[in-house]
Amino acid sequence: MNELPDFLVPPPVSPDQQIASWIQEFNGAMDSGDLGRVAALFAEDGYWRDLLALTWDIQTFKGREAIEFALAKYQVACGMTALRITGSATSGVLGMEGPKTMESFLSFETKLAMCKGYVRLIESKASPGRWVAVTLLSSMQSLKSNPEPSIHNRSREHGSGGNRARENWLDRRKATVAFEDRDPDVLIVGAGQSGLAVAARLGQLGVDTLVVDTMQRVGDNWRKRYHSLTLHNEICTNHLPYLSYPDNWPVYIPKDKLANWFEFYADTMELNIWTNTAFLGGRYIDQENVWEVRVRKADGSERLMRPKHVVLAIGVSGIANIPKFEGQESFVGQIIHSSRHTDDLDVKEKRVLVVGSGTSAHDIAQDLYLRGAIVTMLQRSSTTVVSLHPSATRAVAMYSELEGALPTEDIDLMSASIPFDLVRQLHRPLSHWMAQQDAPLLNRLRKVGFLLDNGEDDTGFFMKLIRYLSGYYINVGASDLIAERQIALKAGVDIERIGPQEVQFSDGTIAEADLIVLGTGYKPLQEAVSSMFGAEVGKRVGPIWGVGDDLELRNMWKRTAQPGLYIAGGTITMCRLYSRYTALLIRAQLDGAISKQREDVRGSAAH
Repeated sequence: MNELPDFLVPPPVSPDQQIASWIQEFNGAMDSGDLGRVAALFAEDGYWRDLLALTWDIQTFKGREAIEFALAKYQVACGMTALRITGSATSGVLGMEGPKTMESFLSFETKLAMCKGYVRLIESKASPGRWVAVTLLSSMQSLKSNPEPSIHNRSREHGSGGNRARENWLDRRKATVAFEDRDPDVLIVGAGQSGLAVAARLGQLGVDTLVVDTMQRVGDNWRKRYHSLTLHNEICTNHLPYLSYPDNWPVYIPKDKLANWFEFYADTMELNIWTNTAFLGGRYIDQENVWEVRVRKADGSERLMRPKHVVLAIGVSGIANIPKFEGQESFVGQIIHSSRHTDDLDVKEKRVLVVGSGTSAHDIAQDLYLRGAIVTMLQRSSTTVVSLHPSATRAVAMYSELEGALPTEDIDLMSASIPFDLVRQLHRPLSHWMAQQDAPLLNRLRKVGFLLDNGEDDTGFFMKLIRYLSGYYINVGASDLIAERQIALKAGVDIERIGPQEVQFSDGTIAEADLIVLGTGYKPLQEAVSSMFGAEVGKRVGPIWGVGDDLELRNMWKRTAQPGLYIAGGTITMCRLYSRYTALLIRAQLDGAISKQREDVRGSAAH
C-alpha cells in the first residue's frame, strides 16, 4: 500500500477547506487508479458503507484493506465519478466521548445512477494535523433511466380529451387496483409501514405493484392495538417517504391518528391495496424467473398470480410465540397472546397475569391496569429500561436537533453513514449516561425486585433493538407503576403449571388469575418464510434481522439468497430510509441493469 504524501494544514482551517482538501486527494487517487492511496485516506479502522451505489448491495467495509479490496472489485464496473461537496461542511463530535469531526454531504454519479454521500473526517492519531475519513457513505438515490416524478418532471397529461374522454381519473384508479387484466410485477405481503413505504417507492419508479393485507382497513395493524398506545419515539423520526406529517401534529403520535394517516397515505400515494385478503403461499419457478402465488380475496374467491418479485412486509416479528404450559387446558379464563386485540375484554377488577417484560408486556400491563384490572407482571429474564426523557430521545437526537434545518432524507443519510458496528461502539458510553440519568427510576425498580441489565456488551437498549427488537422498555409509565407496586411483580421465575383459576410458579408460589396475557414475543421471521414459501426457501434465505458477520442487518431490504424475494420491516425510520434501496433494486432487476452490472464486475475482476 502506497504512503499518502502528507499535506500540512495551517490553522485555522475551516471544515470546507479540510473536506475540499480530502476530496481533492481522494479524486486524484481514484483517477490514477492508486487504490492503496485511496484506502490510506481512511482511518485504520475507518468504514466505507455502501447503499447500492458501488456494489448493488448494502455493505459495510471496515479497515483500509477491506476498502481497497472493495474498490478493486467494484469500481470499474460502477464507474464512480469524482466526489463533489454539496452545501457547506460542518464541525461535529463523534459520539459522547469521541473525537471532533469535519463532515459534509457529497454528490457523485455512477454509470447508471445519481448518488449522494456523506463523509466524516477525524484527525489522525498517528499523524496529528492530518485528517482522515472515519466514515464514508455512498448511497444510490435515483436511476438515470427511471427518474422519479418531481416538481420538475410532473405528468402533463390532462386526461379529459381524445380516446380517454369517457373515463376519468377515478375510473382509471379502479381499473388499476382491480388487476383484472394483468398480474403485478411486484406483490407486497403486508400493508404496515414497511409495505406502504416500499409500495410508494415502487410506484414512483413506475413498477406495477399490488399490496395484500389480511386486515379490513389500511392502518388496522395500529388501529386494533391496545387502547392507550402512543408511539414511543418522536414524530421527527416517523415520517413516511414523500409525505411528512403536518407541522401542528403532536411529538408523540396516538395509534389511531397514525392508523388514519396510513389510510390517507395509501390513498394519496395511489397505492394498489387489497385489504381483507390472505396470502395463501407461493413457489418460485426458476426456469421463468417468476413466482406463482395464491391469494384469497375479500369475497372468498382465490386468485393465482405470477409476479416477478415478492416483498414480505409483515414486520420482523414473524409468527407469535405461544408457549404451552402444563394444565393450561383446565384454565377457566382466557389465555391470549399480546398480539391479540384486548380492547374488547372486560378486565375491571379481574386478576391478570402478564407473562413477559418487554415493551408489549409493559404497555399492555399499564393499559389493563388503567382499565381497572389487578395486574401482575411475570418477569422471567432481565430487561433494559430507559426513560422516555431524556434517555430514549438522546438515541435519536440527530433528528430532533436537525428537524426543520435539513430535509428528513438528508438526516437519514447522516444517520445511515454511521455503520451498525460503530453504533455499537458509540452506544456504550451513551448507555452509561442514560443509566446515570435514570438512576432514581432504576433504583426504585431494583428495590421491588425488578431484574435489570444494560444490554449485551454493555451497549444499552438501542443495540437490543438492532439485534433482537426485544428485551427493552422505554418507560412511559409502566415502570413507575411497578416501582409503586401498583402493578405487582413476580421476577426470576417461570410458570410451573396452570390450574383452573391460578398459576403455580417454579418457586412453588401461586397467583390467582382470571386472564393470562402472553407477552412472549415472536418466533424468528425465518419460520414465517418457511410457512409461506416452504422449508427449502426458509433454509435458503436463512436468519433474518440482527447484525450479521458482514456488519449489516441480515436479509433485510436487499436481495436474499432466494431470487425474487425481499424482506422489509423494522421501525418507521428504517422503513422510510431503506425502502428506497429495495425499490431501486427491483426496478433495476426488471430493467436488466443488475445482471449487466454483474457481468461487468466479473469482467473487471478477470481483467
